[in-house]
Amino acid sequence: MDARWTAWKALQEMPVTTWLAFRPLVPIFGASLLSLSLAALYFISKQRERLAAIALAASMIPGGLSMLEAVAQIAPYFSLADVARFLNPRLDARGDTIFEGPFDDSSSLMFYLNRKFFLVNQNPQKETPIGKPPIDIFLNEAAVLERWGQPSAIYLIIEESRAAYWKRILTAHFHIYHQLTTSGTYVVLSNQL
Repeated sequence: MDARWTAWKALQEMPVTTWLAFRPLVPIFGASLLSLSLAALYFISKQRERLAAIALAASMIPGGLSMLEAVAQIAPYFSLADVARFLNPRLDARGDTIFEGPFDDSSSLMFYLNRKFFLVNQNPQKETPIGKPPIDIFLNEAAVLERWGQPSAIYLIIEESRAAYWKRILTAHFHIYHQLTTSGTYVVLSNQL
């Protein structure tokens, strides 16, 4: 249920401009489906079943391509792959990446980020994937602020809705706030430019 709720939440938070980008795909898919289905019916009436099957299969190609385009458009709302691609070249030997949110939401970082990352403000017993929790990946806000003050690069990935909260905390302690990039509903903050 949690994964479906997360997907529904991500779909609701997508900007209208992303949804409007799909409008040109609808008539293309509809026209090809209609015209090639009519061609298939014609071939069936002429006892040319193979040509009818080919026409029906061809009618699905624009739909498949439209779905691929749609997935590419909404991928940042379901995956942190773009964030990981952004961070990988920037992480030095001592730098850390910290994610605020449930482990399920950060699971794509395990695949795309070239190093271990930390979770902040999460319950280790609840958020552990399988087996015993690796306690060393869970941080609280005090530990984040301690790391933030060190000279190595720290990257904090948060929901856009939490940006004002973290801006208030970080500027109160360090008088700096660097928002580097956004991807979907996530924002990447850093203690360095």
